[in-house]
Amino acid sequence: MITQVSTGRLQALSSDVYRQKSELTGGIPRTYAPGETIYDYEDDTPRLLFLVSGWAVSSKVLPNGTRIVIEFALRGDMISTPSVELARETVQALSQVTVMEFPDFTSHTSMDVSPRLYRLVLTEMMRRQARMSERLANIGRRDALERTGHLLLELATRLGPSRLRPNFDGFECPLTQADIGDAVGLSTVHINRVLRDMRVGGLLSFRNGIVEFLDRHKLTELVDFDETYFMPHMI
Repeated sequence: MITQVSTGRLQALSSDVYRQKSELTGGIPRTYAPGETIYDYEDDTPRLLFLVSGWAVSSKVLPNGTRIVIEFALRGDMISTPSVELARETVQALSQVTVMEFPDFTSHTSMDVSPRLYRLVLTEMMRRQARMSERLANIGRRDALERTGHLLLELATRLGPSRLRPNFDGFECPLTQADIGDAVGLSTVHINRVLRDMRVGGLLSFRNGIVEFLDRHKLTELVDFDETYFMPHMI
C-alpha cells in the first residue's frame, strides 16, 4: 500500500526546511564547476556543506574500478564530510554547484554551535539515512524498471515543481545514463533499454537532459513509490 501525502504539504515542508537553511549565518560560500571534486575522503579538513544550488554526486570506486553512486545531492541537501570520509566516498559536482561551508562541530564538541544549525544537521542526517534505507531496498528487491522509475520519482519529488515551467510535470536532469546505472546497479545498455520501455509504455520520457512524466500516477503505482520517506519532521 502506498502512503500518499499531498504535493502541497511536501512542498511546504521542503520550502520551510530550505528557508531555515538559507537563514543560517557564518557559512563560507564556495562554487564548483561541473566535474570538479567538492570533497575527497582523503581530505583532512572536516566540514559541513549545504548545497545552495546545483547537483552533486557522492560515490565510491571499488578496487576493480567499478563506480557506485551512493547519493545524488540536490539544492538544500547537506554533505557531512566526516561521514563521507568514514565511508570513503568522493563528492563531485555534476553541474555548476554553490555550497555554503560550515566548520564541522560533530568532531569538536567544544565548538559554540547555534541551536538552529544543530537541529538542521540532525534532521539532514535522518533524511540521508531514510534515503539510504530506501536505496538499499531499491537495489536489492526491485527489478530494473522499478529501480529506475523509483529513482527518478525520488529526484523529482525532492526537487519540487519547476520554477521555470510551472505546468510541466518533470525536471531538468544533468545525469547521464551511466550516472543512473551506477546509482541503481545496472549497465548503461540496460538503462537505455529501460528508459525506452518507459517511454513506449507512456510512463516517462528522458531526452536532452529533460525528464518528463507522461503518467506519474501510473508510474508511482507501478514502482510502489512512497514519497514520505525522505520528509521527516524537523527536530
